[in-house]
Amino acid sequence: MKRTLCTLFVLMCVGIYFSVGVLASGSRDPITILGNNDFTAENGVVAGSGTAEDPYVIAGWEIDVAGGARYGVKVENATAHFILRGLILRGATDPAGAAIHLGFVTAATIEGTTITNSINGIEIASSTNVTLSNNVLVVSGQGLRVVGDSVDEYRHQIDTTNLVNDYSINYFYDKDGEVFSGIRSNNLYVVASRNVTIAENEIVNGDGIQLAFVENSQITNNRVYRESPVLTQHGISLTRCNGNTITGNELKNNNMAGILLWLSSENVIVANSLLANDSGVILMASDNNLVNDNVVFANPTGIGISAGSTGNEVMRNIVTHQNTKYGIAVEEAASNRLERNAILECETGIFLGAQGNNNYVLYNTIVGGDYGLSITGSYNEIGQNLIAQTNRGMLFPETYGQQKVRGNAFHDNVFADNGHHVYLNLDSEGNGLYRNAFLGETRLNVSDHGRNIWSVSGEGNFWEDYEGSDADGDGIGDDPVRVHPVGAEDTAPFISATIARGGLGVLATLEETFLSLVPKDGETVQIPVLIADEDIERFVGFRGFPVYLLEEVSGILFDYGEEVAGGLTGTAFTMRTVSFPLDIAFFDGSGAFVGSEMMEANSEERYTVDGQFRFALELASGTLAERGIGAGAQLLLSEEN
Repeated sequence: MKRTLCTLFVLMCVGIYFSVGVLASGSRDPITILGNNDFTAENGVVAGSGTAEDPYVIAGWEIDVAGGARYGVKVENATAHFILRGLILRGATDPAGAAIHLGFVTAATIEGTTITNSINGIEIASSTNVTLSNNVLVVSGQGLRVVGDSVDEYRHQIDTTNLVNDYSINYFYDKDGEVFSGIRSNNLYVVASRNVTIAENEIVNGDGIQLAFVENSQITNNRVYRESPVLTQHGISLTRCNGNTITGNELKNNNMAGILLWLSSENVIVANSLLANDSGVILMASDNNLVNDNVVFANPTGIGISAGSTGNEVMRNIVTHQNTKYGIAVEEAASNRLERNAILECETGIFLGAQGNNNYVLYNTIVGGDYGLSITGSYNEIGQNLIAQTNRGMLFPETYGQQKVRGNAFHDNVFADNGHHVYLNLDSEGNGLYRNAFLGETRLNVSDHGRNIWSVSGEGNFWEDYEGSDADGDGIGDDPVRVHPVGAEDTAPFISATIARGGLGVLATLEETFLSLVPKDGETVQIPVLIADEDIERFVGFRGFPVYLLEEVSGILFDYGEEVAGGLTGTAFTMRTVSFPLDIAFFDGSGAFVGSEMMEANSEERYTVDGQFRFALELASGTLAERGIGAGAQLLLSEEN
């Protein structure tokens, strides 16, 4: 009813205008004006001379955008003043077009116009001083699109009398220190502003939250999502925005990225939930941003860095779901740091594509999926990562002579339970692989065509099935390992898997301590454990951990910082991607034992305890019984707890 009344109001206003002014009538084909000389009667002009006092008027036309036309009205490269008034446009269905397009114009007004049965409504590109009022847009895509390369190209007068699918357009220009909160709409635009707060808004089925030339502002606790498969835009987009913080937002099912940065630097993207968007976070031509501690679930691309972006830090993110094609993708971007991320069950965990050079990939846990690492970039450092349970741990895709993959350093990584650990393509050369641990059957699970380096400074790799000798006892095997298929050699293989302790991904960064426990009616026992007190650490746990190295890590103590609820709807543990059984014991905030479970390998079951707990202790199967840890046991807390 709201749209009907507004439409009638607009048509009544148009009728009044015609009764006292010039009369135009009838239907016509789309209008294209490519300069001041094109403002003619043939192009729909019914009045005016193009001055500020007497603008050209294009009014009263009904335009059906048919035959594949991109625009209903297109005006470009015009310095004359003009008004589009009382137009009715229908059927602009080209996804790359719009009902009305203005480009490089300097003084335009669109008023009392109705747009229906179209994908996109009004597009304003590289223009200044555009006024919109009393327009009604009914679209299935983007209602209003404004783009430009300068602050002036966003200086428009767009008020709330304009409606997109029954919601007012919220367009704010040149604000300082203001708060935009409690808006429920399908759009929110903030441009050329600073020190603003955008918080607690709900933007549904529309243009999302769009920022341009915004600095030092807070974008917090907003919800931006789709309820139906309309062709909406990004959840939150930043264009030429610097020094902002985006945190605590829920961005779900958006047609494009949950968060997009374009030409934007030194922003902080932290602790957001990015669920089933086309992409989770995309950085394009954007430098020195922090993308940390986000949950990125079921996005075809989890986190993407491209278009020359440099110096970005991507840390402690959880990227998961089998619908994710790339967990983290870096292409045509250099000197970015990917560290301590958990990437589970993605088709490709981390992708370093063409010109993805000089990046750092460190301490990540990559479990499941087809490819843990896929690399065609060069001169990257890739170290201390756990790559487990994939079809192929690391792949250099064939480039068929188009590109050499060279100078990458792969060190201190652990490859475990992969169908095939490593494949280096025919166009790879001079890549160094050293101090890595290849577990399980390795002879046919690592492939190189002979142009790469398998030992550096007298250090090779650990091969679980190595059968050579170490006559001098220096920890380096006397016999080389031949790498399939052409006989490349690791001339300095490690005898012991001790080096693998530093290559367990996220777990390799955890603090290790001795935990004191007092069993009921027993003596205090001390157990060496890793402390998992961050979200990323608690999420990873023993996921993908190789059973061969279980003696290297006795257990993990999960510390939530405060008591949390267990039970069917509370905090629980899963054994998905954990290939060996474990014991788990729960303790409350005082350290008192509140329950335990025996957890089965690879189980989908949720393991928890009724009531509250703060600590959960995971140990090798049978340890609780062996140490007498059960009812009445007490966890002794340090002064720091």
